[in-house]
Amino acid sequence: MKFVLLEKLAKLEGKELVMLIAAVVAAVALVVLLVCLRKRTAEEKPGKRMDVRALVYGALCVSLSFVLSYMKLFSMPMGGSLTLCSMLPIAMYAWAFGPAYGFTAAFAYSLLQVIQGAWIVHPVQFILDYFVAFTCYGLSSLFPKCLPLGVGVAGLARYACSVLSGVVFFADSAAEAGYESALLYSLAYNGGTIGLETVLCVIVACVPGVVRIAKAMNKKRA
Repeated sequence: MKFVLLEKLAKLEGKELVMLIAAVVAAVALVVLLVCLRKRTAEEKPGKRMDVRALVYGALCVSLSFVLSYMKLFSMPMGGSLTLCSMLPIAMYAWAFGPAYGFTAAFAYSLLQVIQGAWIVHPVQFILDYFVAFTCYGLSSLFPKCLPLGVGVAGLARYACSVLSGVVFFADSAAEAGYESALLYSLAYNGGTIGLETVLCVIVACVPGVVRIAKAMNKKRA
């Protein structure tokens, strides 16, 4: 990974600087939300035993997702790859333990993705494609009655983040690829990776055995 973030920060001005400030504010707001959700969950569900169980499963699911992210079926030239359902363990964990634990685990996973290798063309793109996009996996927690729906929403949210990033920061690549529309290019580019992986994860999440595993993580939520 060639980390050029600091160099690009020094060159920002005008609209780009405003976008960066907005992105940072959004990231800070996300962290504050995670802390508040964690505190609320601790108040509503006190008990050390529950915390230990959640932490153990969280560590396992984050680790499993990270390992699966290395099992790439193919990679795209400007970042992005189709992995072996790497988002599924995080989405299952979020679904089983709720927003506080789910978003925290998803955010931790976003940090690992940066360490694994980040494609950076702009600070806002960096925040959007990594911290915001991967933390969207926590959205699965908002659909406790239907795991496939939660997985689908989480995947589509990350897809939306990447599509927006592509339209704004990779528009030049659209013309080079023969696309007149940056939006169509971004939809197609990210659809072949994030979109396809989301479909695969939803299909796997529909398997009864997978749902039973997710429920077994946290019997109180199930």
